[in-house]
Amino acid sequence: MSPLTPWHYLLLGSLGIVWVLGTVLALRSNSKLSIFATITLIAALVGAMFWNAINENVYHVEISNLKDERYYQSEQILIKGVVRNTGQYPVSNVTAVVRMTNARSGTEAKASQFAQPGAFAELFEGDDPEFKRQNVVEEHLIADQLNPGRSKTFRILMDYPPHFGKASYAIEAKVN
Repeated sequence: MSPLTPWHYLLLGSLGIVWVLGTVLALRSNSKLSIFATITLIAALVGAMFWNAINENVYHVEISNLKDERYYQSEQILIKGVVRNTGQYPVSNVTAVVRMTNARSGTEAKASQFAQPGAFAELFEGDDPEFKRQNVVEEHLIADQLNPGRSKTFRILMDYPPHFGKASYAIEAKVN
């Protein structure tokens, strides 16, 4: 978890005040348990919503200088790059979400457009041993602690599916 910011403390303080006021209101009413449960549930839901909104808007990281190498002997791909903290607050646990897709080229792509399984078919692949997944999504931890303005190089080694003709990939940084 990344360090807390003043926005997190402001949210915790305001939710605490609302919860205490709701508890006082519940103690003065006839239906104590109902009001107490409602106030607690509302504070928890609002807190979870705003906590995620604060995390998305406060912690900013970007990935650049991507390079890849494919190792044919071991059927793996090595992706190198640089992750940089562009926000004002330190971040912890930067995760890269790698989405690799089988990118067909030329006439093969047009001929096999309907023959290749899509995202809907991947949901219902079942126990079919002949099924070949066309999309791979993996998450990798690329930085433990990153202070504002600092950058760090990373390397991701992942399996390259042997049935992929040519892979295209997209990498997105996510702060946990």
